Amino acid sequence: MVSEPQGPPGAADARGLLHLIAAEPSLLAPAPEEPSTAELHLRVGYEEHLCLSCGDRATVAAIVNSEEAGSRWLDLCSACWTEVQVANEVPEEDAWPVNPDGPPPSL
Repeated sequence: MVSEPQGPPGAADARGLLHLIAAEPSLLAPAPEEPSTAELHLRVGYEEHLCLSCGDRATVAAIVNSEEAGSRWLDLCSACWTEVQVANEVPEEDAWPVNPDGPPPSL
């Protein structure tokens, strides 16, 4: 059974994805320690990989370095990559809830 792509995660889902990757890096495919630019282009431009978060076609390939599992590919679509970057930069306790119908809460 193939599930339909779900679209980009919210901030909470992105943080959950980061926690999952930290806990189980072996879920990700092994990657070279220092991939060349050609390897990165091949991964996102010619090979078909699904976004780990939403299931859409991955357009970003990043390397996750794990002490336990070594270098691993993190394949994400552009929208999920942005969400993961934001979740990785903002501490969870400082993150604002996303309200698509209005402005962010005032400080």
